[in-house]
Amino acid sequence: MPSSSRPIGLYPASGCVGIVPSNSPSALASAAGAYFTQAVYIEEKVTLSLGALSNLGWDGYQRLVYERAAAGIARQAQEFLARGYVTTAELRDLVEVQRNGLVVSMRKRLTPFGRFYSEKLKSAKSLPTVDSLVARKGSPMAVLASVGKTRAVTNRIAVFGRYAGPAGVVLDIVVVGVVIQQAPEQDRARIATREISGVVGSFAAGTGGMWAGGVAGATWAGTWAAPTLVIPVVGTITEGTAIVLGGVAGAFIGSWLGRSAGQAVGDQIWRVAPVEWTEYVG
Repeated sequence: MPSSSRPIGLYPASGCVGIVPSNSPSALASAAGAYFTQAVYIEEKVTLSLGALSNLGWDGYQRLVYERAAAGIARQAQEFLARGYVTTAELRDLVEVQRNGLVVSMRKRLTPFGRFYSEKLKSAKSLPTVDSLVARKGSPMAVLASVGKTRAVTNRIAVFGRYAGPAGVVLDIVVVGVVIQQAPEQDRARIATREISGVVGSFAAGTGGMWAGGVAGATWAGTWAAPTLVIPVVGTITEGTAIVLGGVAGAFIGSWLGRSAGQAVGDQIWRVAPVEWTEYVG
């Protein structure tokens, strides 16, 4: 029978259906488990993008450095134009030493995918000389007018990478931290090892996968896709577009494989080398 000390639905007798108080140990444990499961699910999805976003973010930052340096070269070219003449030595230094040197030096700072993408669009071995530019554009002054210009499509990709890249990396770090924090206390160190190993594996394999995907995209575009294949929203598939699409797909696949492998390594560490804690009383 219900009483003031035993409200209806709370602490039911054996065989009866009742309501478990929301602050009971079993309810709190169930809620904690649900939060942990949700955190792991979100972390799985976020980490898949780590390879692509981290690479795009780094390359996007390097592109910004390149754009600013190229703008300085363009300003110098404008000064020659305003002066009304340029010597052959000045033009050769501006084009072959400063501009081409900037291209080569900046590519060394890029990720494997970024270097491959840049090389496919304009190989460092075939960078233009003053003679080839004058022959193509008609005059030294026409060459000066174009020195320092950068590829607009690549600039747009770089802008996306500069914003999405750091945001994705920070989000992944935060979500991994939530997973570790939500783990049961007795398993927290093991979960931390597993998740951190998964992130490292995701980044490493995602970087390699992005490069491999870019190579596959270039090969695909060089066969039958470009320039006749058109995809809604994306548009006509050119070699550069195919490299980017292939790179992103490869990064996702690589991140998934790397995350699984990294977590397996983290689990194995705890299997073969259990940690024993000893309490010292001073």
